[in-house]
Amino acid sequence: MTDRRTPASPFPVWLYHWRWEILAITLLPYGVVTFALLAGPLWTSVVFGTAVVLAVLRRRHLRARIRAVALQHRLRATFPQLRLPGGRRPAILWSRPRGGDIVVSLFGREAFEHLHRHRAVLAAACSAPEVYVDRHPRYASLVTLTISPTAARRERALLPSNVVPLRAHS
Repeated sequence: MTDRRTPASPFPVWLYHWRWEILAITLLPYGVVTFALLAGPLWTSVVFGTAVVLAVLRRRHLRARIRAVALQHRLRATFPQLRLPGGRRPAILWSRPRGGDIVVSLFGREAFEHLHRHRAVLAAACSAPEVYVDRHPRYASLVTLTISPTAARRERALLPSNVVPLRAHS
């Protein structure tokens, strides 16, 4: 019987995967307390009041960004279930909200065809009705997932399924 555990990720990769959570739990509270101690009560209340007003004004953007980070974790949990060829999971490089969709950039050498076949599994994992899988026009190892929280758009459904020019690639 062979041991089928996946090899441990190097520490810098682990840090990159958990960068937002590490920032939120460690560096952000440290920065807030340090600023409050150095600036004094007047400037602290002015800066934090401004931050609250900006957060309220940009709440849709903040909500979309938080959803993009949460989708990274859902995708990482789904990749082992897909049994990708070569046994290597694609690396999530970045996720970002674009319009109403969330665009996730992946690095995976043999991942495109397999991810394209398992779009329904990816959509179920992301709680989205549709996930589009596209190749990067220039780099074959880069794959883009466009996760659409709404029903399929008509102009998107008419384009070829394997190569779609996205603004994210330009």
